[in-house]
Amino acid sequence: MRYNSAPARRDAILRRLSATGYASPAELGAALSVSERTVRRDLQTLAESGRVDLVYGGAVPKPGARPGLSFRARSQIWPERKRAIATKAISMIAPGDTIGIDAGTTTIEFAHLLPAGLDVTAVTASLPVMTSLRDRDDVALVGLGGMYDAMTQSFTGPDTVVAMSRLRLSCFFLAASSLGNDGAYCNGSLDAEVKRTFIGIADRVVLLADSSKFEESAPVHICPYDRIDTLVTDALPAPTRSWFADSGTGVHEESVQALD
Repeated sequence: MRYNSAPARRDAILRRLSATGYASPAELGAALSVSERTVRRDLQTLAESGRVDLVYGGAVPKPGARPGLSFRARSQIWPERKRAIATKAISMIAPGDTIGIDAGTTTIEFAHLLPAGLDVTAVTASLPVMTSLRDRDDVALVGLGGMYDAMTQSFTGPDTVVAMSRLRLSCFFLAASSLGNDGAYCNGSLDAEVKRTFIGIADRVVLLADSSKFEESAPVHICPYDRIDTLVTDALPAPTRSWFADSGTGVHEESVQALD
């Protein structure tokens, strides 16, 4: 269907973004039978009115208006932030460490960027992380099985937790869907249980979370901040600084460079 009316076209863009979580100008142009240039103008107008966020390669709904996004859609949100955060987190690894890598879109970037020569053991329940590291000669990969969750693209459930109970980690790199004043949150109880078990077997816990997580909402509490040693983020909103100061959690704010 072709939309000649700008308001109708923008409403159609919002409906599509709500359904898919992310779309590029090319995808929207093809779906609406208009040019990419027209779509870019519409997206700019919608962003200026506070109805969408422009991200690398396209647009996403505003925080709070994007529940249940697919893993692919979440991967497209703020990639430059994820890269900056992942790069800093990698600097916290020592050669020979045994690390846990959580399921998440920032932690998969962490896995992709993991440099050669560290000779680490990586423990994960995330299928994308397993796929990223499976051919690495310098990474001893421990993949945890269980019940597959398509939303997180990871394995969860009692079998996953039992397998983890026999392990010990130098550091666990944690992901979260939302950050509130009382701690980190995610969207599922089984996912939260796996995260808590990882936290319990780790000597250090490093939370990787971009600043949009302070605007999001998720229903399941993972842990309070006093269980997290370090937060790595791109920006810490001023009202939240006391949350981490009170818990003794160290904070690293990483400057973000635009992706080419």
